[in-house]
Amino acid sequence: MTKIAFRAGLAAVATASMLLSGCGGSDSAEPKGGTATTAASQAPADNGVAALAAEEILTKAKDALTKAGSFHMAGAATTDGETMSLDFKVSGKDFAGKMSMGKDAEVEILSVGGKQYMKPSEGFWAMIAGAEQAKTMVKATGGKWVLVPAKDQISGLFAAADVNELLKPGGALSKGEATKVGEQPVITLKDASDADSQVFVATTGEPYPVRIGSSATGEGVTFSKFGEKFDADIKAPAADQVIDQASLGK
Repeated sequence: MTKIAFRAGLAAVATASMLLSGCGGSDSAEPKGGTATTAASQAPADNGVAALAAEEILTKAKDALTKAGSFHMAGAATTDGETMSLDFKVSGKDFAGKMSMGKDAEVEILSVGGKQYMKPSEGFWAMIAGAEQAKTMVKATGGKWVLVPAKDQISGLFAAADVNELLKPGGALSKGEATKVGEQPVITLKDASDADSQVFVATTGEPYPVRIGSSATGEGVTFSKFGEKFDADIKAPAADQVIDQASLGK
């Protein structure tokens, strides 16, 4: 179970070593009843991060993401022949989303108010407990949320809201080339522990991390919707829709 939980946590929080596909800027509407402004006048100003050292750029990216307070991240990557995908909405220390790890192994996860919940598919239960036990767990939970202890082996799933973990490199950083992710100008940061691992930080507007992952394969996770409200998506489930994991004999 430890190995599986680690792989699941890797998909959720070690994005700095595997993921991110670009995030484009929003379209600007032409003012009503007036003359359209030029693209140059609409373009965000250079934020100066490209001139900084690699570690300083990463610090700026962390600070920008923290200041935003909320963001959306989604994407996928293939590791050891298994495709893992995630789609999370994060607000402060709270978040809600879905993750899949290989065929039929899916889980909804929710962290709100200091409590952790998950709603696994039968395939997810089978992955961590075996096929026979999976059927028992599906019957026992009845489609309800499972309250997960803070120090459970699966708790790695719930580190997605930790900016320091999201942007934690595995080795020394070096500054790469200036390029674009979609229409967004970025500076590339390379991780010495993984030649295919890169972080792409916006060089105009706020220095958000807009991509983490491979430029060669295109696999990765997108950061977007910075500062948006996710109140409708991130909320505690009703008490009668929750089962304590301890009551399942785990």
